[in-house]
Amino acid sequence: MIFTKREIEEHYPLSERLRLEKAKSQNSVIYWINELVRNQVRGAEDVTSLIEVTKDLVMQVEDLYAEKENSLTKVTDQSSNSIELDSIEEQISDLYAEKEFLFQHTKTSSIAEVIALIRGMEDQLNSMYSEYET
Repeated sequence: MIFTKREIEEHYPLSERLRLEKAKSQNSVIYWINELVRNQVRGAEDVTSLIEVTKDLVMQVEDLYAEKENSLTKVTDQSSNSIELDSIEEQISDLYAEKEFLFQHTKTSSIAEVIALIRGMEDQLNSMYSEYET
């Protein structure tokens, strides 16, 4: 028996219409798909929320892959770091050689003595210039 919308509204109360609507929707494929999703996928209530959960999982997997790639590039960075370390060691060695050269040629044994020597020379120059100007 088929009823018109007006007949249904007049003869069936709202609660009865909702019950009928639910029964009718239970015959729908979408209803059963949503039920399956609700029972099988934690955090998802229907197909729409399943899509959101899936997007979230995809983002997590992409983050894991990115993290893995970063860890692999860190390994190659470590090899480039060892090259940089060798370069820094070479620079330090050169600085120590220059320091020894400076100490030998100024006949000093510490940086403080070199600074004192330079300041003494500066004072001598200032006094020579002041004598020259007068």
